Amino acid sequence: MDDRLSSISCTTLLNGTPTPLALLSGAGEVVACNAAWERCVGPSGKLLERVHEDDRGELSARIADACARVVNAGSVSAAARVVDARGKIVPLQWTLWRADDTALWAAVERDRGAWEAQARILVDVFQTMDAIVWWCDRAGTLHVSDGPGLKSMGIKPGQLVGMNMFDLYGADAEIMGLCKRVLEGEAVRTDTVAGGVHWIVHYAPRRGEDGEVEGVQTFGINLADDVRLAVRGELLRACIDSMPIAILAFDKAGVCVIAQGGALAQIGFTEQGELGKHMRELCGDTEEVRAAFEHALSGEIAQVEQIRRDRIWRTRFVPQKDVLGETTGVGAICEDITQQLRVEQQLRAQLRLTQEQQESIARLSSPIIEVWQDVLIVPLIGSVDADRAAMVMESLLASVVEKQAAFAILDLTGLDSVDTTTAQHLIKIINGLTLLGCKGVVTGIRPPVAQTMVGLGFDLSQVHTLRSLKEALRWCMVARRG
Repeated sequence: MDDRLSSISCTTLLNGTPTPLALLSGAGEVVACNAAWERCVGPSGKLLERVHEDDRGELSARIADACARVVNAGSVSAAARVVDARGKIVPLQWTLWRADDTALWAAVERDRGAWEAQARILVDVFQTMDAIVWWCDRAGTLHVSDGPGLKSMGIKPGQLVGMNMFDLYGADAEIMGLCKRVLEGEAVRTDTVAGGVHWIVHYAPRRGEDGEVEGVQTFGINLADDVRLAVRGELLRACIDSMPIAILAFDKAGVCVIAQGGALAQIGFTEQGELGKHMRELCGDTEEVRAAFEHALSGEIAQVEQIRRDRIWRTRFVPQKDVLGETTGVGAICEDITQQLRVEQQLRAQLRLTQEQQESIARLSSPIIEVWQDVLIVPLIGSVDADRAAMVMESLLASVVEKQAAFAILDLTGLDSVDTTTAQHLIKIINGLTLLGCKGVVTGIRPPVAQTMVGLGFDLSQVHTLRSLKEALRWCMVARRG
């Protein structure tokens, strides 16, 4: 033993006090210590190696401060954490004072304030969780049984305290086998179903001040919500894998982190083979693709169309955001639109054909006939809507200019009915003829049509009307000679 311990008073001080006590050299090395110190801090040797790295500077400064003082000049206090042999961080309060010219006494005690603050946080958080905590000693007696999760089992907090695990479960129960393993020093994690609830339970040895295992402590948490979420995730995955799409996810650097979908094989991809590859390699290194990816990173949805393996694919780039709204990456949804484009082309072609047929039918139902030199006749059959009136006006005015016609006869004999819109269209046609210097004549107004036009209040005083096409031709001939 060091010479400093030769006196009976120092030896008695070390071995007689229950407080963790050690004699330190001026360099901070533990020269000697009592059993309480070894349990709390560790055996003799370099002290600072056991101190948490964030606290070494502070404790080293306090040791130097104590060494600079004279004997009996008072003590120096410090707060510093140590890391025990199991890797557990222990907050300690340190008291340092001069023993003689070359040594220091050091006493420590657990920082109860820090422990209490941590305990309050843990308890507050624990009370908001659907969880259970309990511990039993080596004999199986329960000392703690608490947590909101007990409610799902119909048990109140503290209700089982004092009862024995062997009485509750029986010596052959699976849980007793787990407890036996834990009492031997093993930490165990299990998934189990109890009371219709899926639990994940952590079993850990409970150790005393001397480090010996004195019981079993557990923490269990209800995973019902997580299980339901996992089931929904699997269902969604199954749906995606059955759909003719490919879904890729990239981080902000463009590295692929997810590849899924029933269409992966169609573009030569696999779920695992594409992970870690860059977006440009998978989606194409083109200006259009790069621009779409950058737009997605900026928060906008963009898409491109490409040809892959003689098929046309549309890739939609979608920004991926976290709960704070920050963009964390980009998702790419690829779908084969070859058939869709073909159908669209067929529909457009069919629409054009239908429009052409409708125009042909409209022209056939409103032919422009040159019955005499300078005289044109347009028989109107059926109904006259805006499109047909525009077509009749365009064709009639063009024919008037082409044939240098002086007269145009609008024959309404085959007109089904006349409403406000039809009458307005007729007046527009007559006005158009007048602007070209062609005289318009309306014939064949039947009594029901005339009655309707009068009832609608239309003034046709500026429109020359005759009863029949025969009278209209005779009028044109007379007017032409005059």
